[in-house]
Amino acid sequence: MATVTSELEQTQNSAVYREEVYSNQPQKLSLEMQIETPENVILTYQLAGPAQRYLAYLIDLMIRLMALFGLWVFVTPMLSIVLPGTAIGLLLVLMFLNTWGYYTISEGFFKGQSIGKHFCGIRVIREGGYPITFWPAVLRNLVRSADSILFYGIGITTMLLTRRFQRLGDLAAGTVVIQERSLKLPRKPVILDKIKPLDKNEIGSFLPRDEVLSLIDEFIGRRHVLTYERGHALAGILAQNLAERLHYTGDEKKVTHYPMAFLAAVYKTFSFSQEEEEQEVVSEYLKQSGFGEFHDE
Repeated sequence: MATVTSELEQTQNSAVYREEVYSNQPQKLSLEMQIETPENVILTYQLAGPAQRYLAYLIDLMIRLMALFGLWVFVTPMLSIVLPGTAIGLLLVLMFLNTWGYYTISEGFFKGQSIGKHFCGIRVIREGGYPITFWPAVLRNLVRSADSILFYGIGITTMLLTRRFQRLGDLAAGTVVIQERSLKLPRKPVILDKIKPLDKNEIGSFLPRDEVLSLIDEFIGRRHVLTYERGHALAGILAQNLAERLHYTGDEKKVTHYPMAFLAAVYKTFSFSQEEEEQEVVSEYLKQSGFGEFHDE
């Protein structure tokens, strides 16, 4: 019994030792950033490294220099004529806006992307994973003057010392720069031949818009990406809304228990009816114009 107890103690001590050694090991630097949403969904982002961000900065710098050259050649002579004595002061203001306003406006109003970031496939977002807004973009770029000291030596050093490659402006505004990854979800074809359309006696005169039918088509085509429970939960919201708008008087279980099938029936009912209406209009036009008789001959 004592032997068994001593072996258990040794096993526990070795496990504790391994856990302490593992916890004391330095964590590997990774470009992945994971964020857990309030709905317990894990979002994974790929961080942009200093090399990508510096290349984007060089592209933006060339654009800003070209704009500054245009201001110097074209705007300054006009200002000297219209407002003599104030041209240099206004030019300094325009230079400030060229440096500070360029990034603030592009990141604040164009989903966190300047022209350079767009070409390099990177984007600025908040640390929580949601898009950057105007005021964080303002704060982020106000601190740019400190990051740009020594040819952005301060900013690059700060990026290398932080876990998420954040410069001083990112730390102040609570932002990170990520890589954009284009993902094309696979589709499974919807076999409409096996789907029965809705009975016209069970629906009203409401006609879903083309955008709604396209949404149903996209959702059903990628239904296999979601779990069965999650897919039906999402489909149930749209199915219930459409059933109310259509004044559907059919079987309620078709809406509550089989929302995907109901959406597919809605899609087939109205997409095919639109095609039939278009075909009737074309046939009527051909008949009135005489082309129909020619075609029959």
